[in-house]
Amino acid sequence: MPTDRPQYYQNNLKPVEISEDSLRKTLKELRIAAKRGVDLVQNGSPPGELSKAGLFNGPSGPTLMFLRLDQQSRVLAENSDSVPDFRNAVNERILPHAPNMPLAPGRLSPIGSSCPLTEVMLRILSAATSGSSRADISKDDIRCLHDAVKIALSNGPMIQHGGRIMGGDELMYGRSGLLWAVLNIRAHTFDEESTKSLAPVLGAVPRLIDVIIDAGRQGSKEYSKKGSRNSLPLMWMWSEGSYYLGAPDELKNDTRDYFPLIADTITGLCYICINNGGHLPSTIPPRSSRPSPLVQICHGSPGILILLACARKNTYLFPNYWSPTWDQATLLATERVWEQGLLSKGGSLCHGLAGNAWPLLLLHDCFEYDTEHIDTAKRNFQSRSQMDNVPDFSDKLTADYFFSRALAFLLHARESRPYSNSSKSARDFRMPDSPYCLFEGLAGTVCAWTEACATIEARLRKIELDRTRPNISSASALKDDGVFRGLVRRPLGFPGLQGDWCILNMQPTLHT
Repeated sequence: MPTDRPQYYQNNLKPVEISEDSLRKTLKELRIAAKRGVDLVQNGSPPGELSKAGLFNGPSGPTLMFLRLDQQSRVLAENSDSVPDFRNAVNERILPHAPNMPLAPGRLSPIGSSCPLTEVMLRILSAATSGSSRADISKDDIRCLHDAVKIALSNGPMIQHGGRIMGGDELMYGRSGLLWAVLNIRAHTFDEESTKSLAPVLGAVPRLIDVIIDAGRQGSKEYSKKGSRNSLPLMWMWSEGSYYLGAPDELKNDTRDYFPLIADTITGLCYICINNGGHLPSTIPPRSSRPSPLVQICHGSPGILILLACARKNTYLFPNYWSPTWDQATLLATERVWEQGLLSKGGSLCHGLAGNAWPLLLLHDCFEYDTEHIDTAKRNFQSRSQMDNVPDFSDKLTADYFFSRALAFLLHARESRPYSNSSKSARDFRMPDSPYCLFEGLAGTVCAWTEACATIEARLRKIELDRTRPNISSASALKDDGVFRGLVRRPLGFPGLQGDWCILNMQPTLHT
């Protein structure tokens, strides 16, 4: 088996044609891939295993996959009589109680931590989405969640762990991952007793955001104290002296008071990206000895594309703080993803084809549907900057530009392992260390295929409306069409970075 695979292959893929016939063909192919992928995950990662690695690469990741599929099952159905039933798989995989392990400061995120919060979150979300009129939530689970929030609020920005001083705010292990979990739970409705019990946890969201932002401010000051130039307004350390750049959580209106800081940080990251030709370095200051920069969600330009997509979708941040540097960075980063994103690591979310495609799906939605505030954003920028000629990238940044490339990556992900067992796949792509997990394996790719199916269905409905109602503006037709409004709500977002079930949170750093 080859051990000298390149970091990425020359991309000879052809962008998928964005037409009604082509999209219907692609939808059919991705549905087949997703449903076959589900069977492979079910057989390769059977229920009943206790997760000690969080959602990232443990058996709990496929549980979240099935929870998502249960909510998105209609997008995999070819007709109303063939809707898959994923709830049984969810019920088989939800463990009856959390593992008996303590909560540790700095290890409070259900995404990558070995902690009870992973199973606590999954049980609460399973109950909330079960369709039952009463979500049966354990008091022990609520108490565990409450204890985790209390520990998080008492933590400083740096925490002793494993003989090292580590940052306590990133997504994999830290407070941002806990915030993501709490906001996912907050997106649901519970019975009166559970709502009352959860109130202290959900009410702590503003304070949790405060401590994360304060840590970012402190990190920026520490960076400047060491004589480093060009610090960002918000910087979080991964380990002492190391500031990692990567994918963000989304931007929620809970953070509106911090939007100037967040916007300036986004702009600063865009300048870094532009100055590096569309690449996002892994660290500030750069310290990599790699022959070429990484192009993957956890380290590289796909991360800043998710951040910029999230920023565009925020109806307050985008019109009031947009800068043309955001669009320039979007264009350059997308070009680098398309050129260097065909990774030999395979099809995964963290460092593979599916993860590199997903930001392009999000940007498709931004440029196809979320166009209401573009003119306002440009006028506001012109007023702030007093620039007569604002740089314009609209001729290149189109919805089809992103969509055609995202779908090409996702179709090609069928050639990766463990989905494909051909000799060519074995030669070109390595087998993931955890082949069926959420972030490194097939479960995450299945989520990406399903998300793409949801995106295609909404776009097909828009094409139909444009054809059948030519005398009505596209915006009016979409606003008035209940079918489209339902379809456009089916995408659930990138697991762990955005909110599953369409909740929005924030944090512009990730290290994996």
